[in-house]
Amino acid sequence: MQRRVAIVGYGCVKVGRYPETSEDELASDVLSLALEDAGISKEDVEGLITTPNLKNIFMDSGLQASIIAEQMRMSPKSMAEISCGGVAAGLAVKHAMNEIMLGYIDVAICYGAEREHSMRKRMVTQLLEQPLRGPDFLDPTAQPFTGFNIIWAYACSGRRYMHEFGATEEHFAMASVRNRKNAVHNSWAAFREPITVEDVLNSRTLCSPIKLLDSCASLDGAAAVVLASEEKAKKIADTPVYVKAVGEYHDNSCCVPTDQCDKSLTTFIAAREAARYAFRQAKLKPYDIDVAEVYAPFSPQELILPEDLGWFERGEMVKAIQDGSTQIGGKIPINTDGGLLSRGHPAMVTPFYETINIARQLRGEAGKLQVEGAETGLMHCEGGTVNNCMVFIFQRGD
Repeated sequence: MQRRVAIVGYGCVKVGRYPETSEDELASDVLSLALEDAGISKEDVEGLITTPNLKNIFMDSGLQASIIAEQMRMSPKSMAEISCGGVAAGLAVKHAMNEIMLGYIDVAICYGAEREHSMRKRMVTQLLEQPLRGPDFLDPTAQPFTGFNIIWAYACSGRRYMHEFGATEEHFAMASVRNRKNAVHNSWAAFREPITVEDVLNSRTLCSPIKLLDSCASLDGAAAVVLASEEKAKKIADTPVYVKAVGEYHDNSCCVPTDQCDKSLTTFIAAREAARYAFRQAKLKPYDIDVAEVYAPFSPQELILPEDLGWFERGEMVKAIQDGSTQIGGKIPINTDGGLLSRGHPAMVTPFYETINIARQLRGEAGKLQVEGAETGLMHCEGGTVNNCMVFIFQRGD
């Protein structure tokens, strides 16, 4: 019989800027916090799985987990560093789950630490100094439009959604305002000052229709989650949060659809298929979910993705964002911690923050952001431009 896996602990730092703190130090901090939350020692850890940090991307060493194991004096039986864009942290959790379900280990920590903001200048300088890397850095279809940035693809998607369903920039702004309203009460969110629709509309245009306050910020952050087998979880956790299902799908494109230009920009096959598989595996329907984290780097996708994930028909989010359906107390509370737009977005770490927020909700620890009676939660994460997607469904245990 396949073993169940539960989240039994977590730790994170506030998303922000850490120019004087190394990624290794941030990693050690959140690992210690996660161990403390789980009530276990480092000697109990049998698996150590991480996502790439920028230091190791530059060094091309692939030894991040080994460095942290030495720094923390851990001796794991299983170790991995997993990279696949923004979906990497989701894949790290899946890898840890598989190791536990197969019986190789009983306890694993997945973590990420990334100083995306603090190391940005160094990253740009190094890319410019390595001309041979430039043409291969992004899919060739992106090269005429961007230098290491894909906001234009999300903007095209948003503009098309406006054309097809009558959405306006005000509707997109409402998603930003909803997220910020939630972030006000989230101590690890980067942006906590309340904003209005007018604030969003009057902020600087980055790539029409996307404005500054419609956008996530690439910041520094670190987070860790502890996973354990059901047998172990029952011994160490008062409220284990079980992984009920995982759906995964990777579209055959990198940044934009390339199949004879006949794929829609207002619905994403990777998100739809990952969700479909997860719900089928969990034997649940979309409205069985009590709270959700949706990986939306820009506000137009805050309207598109809830439709792809199954809560609304195409175009219905235009009304739903107005009537409060996705707010706390609504039909499906989304991004109760502020989401990427207000929590901030250290890309390789973001799905860990999302997972932590779902665990916090299902453990009843969300304070003013608590969704009453939350028992089942969904975490969605992506890589590329919604081309690589994962959907996790979590359920509170006894």
